[in-house]
Amino acid sequence: MRELKPLTISNSIQSAPSVLLTPEMEKFVFIQPLYPDFLLAQSLFTIIHKHFKVEQLEAGVFKLKEVKYICAEEPEGIIQVDDWMHCLWSSKRKFNRLLNPSSLFKMFLINLFFPIFSSTQKLLIPGKKDRFVVDAYPHLPKEEGIRFEAVDLNKLGITQSEYKKLFRYIRKDLRQYLEEFDALHHENLYSDLKYQVSLYPSIRNQYWNELKQCFDPEFKTFAYAEIENYLLKL
Repeated sequence: MRELKPLTISNSIQSAPSVLLTPEMEKFVFIQPLYPDFLLAQSLFTIIHKHFKVEQLEAGVFKLKEVKYICAEEPEGIIQVDDWMHCLWSSKRKFNRLLNPSSLFKMFLINLFFPIFSSTQKLLIPGKKDRFVVDAYPHLPKEEGIRFEAVDLNKLGITQSEYKKLFRYIRKDLRQYLEEFDALHHENLYSDLKYQVSLYPSIRNQYWNELKQCFDPEFKTFAYAEIENYLLKL
């Protein structure tokens, strides 16, 4: 994470987070103090999304009154992806404004195959071509680390009619995206994640016990069955 050098900091007078503005006029919002569990979870979150080539907002670190905080990039106009946004792809013409719908599909695949974070924010940056990105950090239970909890596609929300309409536009390509994801879900990723966990001796056993379940053959069989069933019914 980048060490941020602020131009200005504006403290919120309401419940919104404080904002840091860099000399390059980049806007970052304060998220929370950094502690080992969150720092490791953030590292795993970043490694996984980078490995599967999903664009992620930048995270930065800023020290204020001897406390280090994680800050998240907040580009102008960015909005959270939700089912109400189906109006943005309700026609082929509108769908063509989307730069990378494949990235949204991969975000759902990561949620399915790596169910170790409480939730992840899927975001859309508007522009000449609107593009999907994942948030700069994972969401965790307060003061807790990762926890493996297998989820089905209904719980992830991808089976909602609004998302199914989006993915029908690229139905012919989805299997290729799944095959590419599968090709990247290999031993090198396993080793990279295990090494990252090993850098935190005090919590590595707890974290690895949760994380290694993502690579369990029985679990992977379940996850593939879920997504194969989805593609067949799409």
